[in-house]
Amino acid sequence: MEYRKSVRICVSLKHMGNIAKKVKPYPFFLENTPSTLRGLITESVRACIRAYEARAKDADLPQPLTDEQFAGMREVGKFAFGVHYNDKAVNEEKAVETALEAFSDGLVRIFKENEELTELDGAISVKEGDCFTFVRLTMLTGTLF
Repeated sequence: MEYRKSVRICVSLKHMGNIAKKVKPYPFFLENTPSTLRGLITESVRACIRAYEARAKDADLPQPLTDEQFAGMREVGKFAFGVHYNDKAVNEEKAVETALEAFSDGLVRIFKENEELTELDGAISVKEGDCFTFVRLTMLTGTLF
């Protein structure tokens, strides 16, 4: 895997319970610029782990909710107060492996702007400000095939 310098991209997210069903772009910082889809998934998982660990560390020093945070939680329909109940360390390699497996199994689809990325080891160009959408597919049937 070949990497270059860090890059700030945007990731389109839709939060559960969002009545307007809008997908909004959020800034997302990758420490290394990936050159393949596998690298993008790996760097994205690592960035999410860093954010998770930072939230866990900040949970030791709780802060009161701001009006903006309160309004955002009301929109989503879930209120969280920064309490971190899990003190287990994250296994980064296992998390990356799980994410790659989910993509390979067709449970996750990834788009760059309006183009679907399908080749795990295919070359991709990632530059500052590019917008990616990660779609997690959910099985609705509940029966086994």
